[in-house]
Amino acid sequence: MINLPAFGLYDLAVFVLVFALVYGLLARSKFFSSSDIPALIAVAVGLITLMSSFFVSFLITFLPYVLTIMFFIFLVIFLLSTALVPQNSIVDYLKKSSLVPALVIFVMFIFGLIAFGTVSSYYPGVLGAVNSTTNNTTAISTSSFPGDLNSTYIMSILTSPSFLTTILTLMAMTIAVFALTRQAPGKK
Repeated sequence: MINLPAFGLYDLAVFVLVFALVYGLLARSKFFSSSDIPALIAVAVGLITLMSSFFVSFLITFLPYVLTIMFFIFLVIFLLSTALVPQNSIVDYLKKSSLVPALVIFVMFIFGLIAFGTVSSYYPGVLGAVNSTTNNTTAISTSSFPGDLNSTYIMSILTSPSFLTTILTLMAMTIAVFALTRQAPGKK
């Protein structure tokens, strides 16, 4: 179990985060005609997420990674704007680029896997039904996933040569497709 020093603060932070995300998505989609219904649904979803200690632990483990990525992006933009690069060109590049959001999503996915692996080591039955029968000598586990799925295991997968070769091949194919399909400047 994760040792949480500020007992109610983490639950409040998770509730506010989930409430804000659900309410923002429902209000932006304008699916409901009344403005009270998205708020009520967001409160319900926020309270339901507090019932899952695994989800709360996952968010508490994952949020520092997200904040680090956001701080790094802010730092890069700040350094570019102080390096005599016009701010309009930075904003235009970020609006037109599809590489930056894809890279951020990929990095957040990797950090999400690491956080999931770290938290799942505290909750043994999360990855599937683990049936263990313990006699004095044997323990049988029928889980389809490794029982010790933690950050070390995930990093060993991510740094394996076959995984890296696959990623590099996909990146090379993406660059080749982009180079072949992009339009020449001035043509539409």
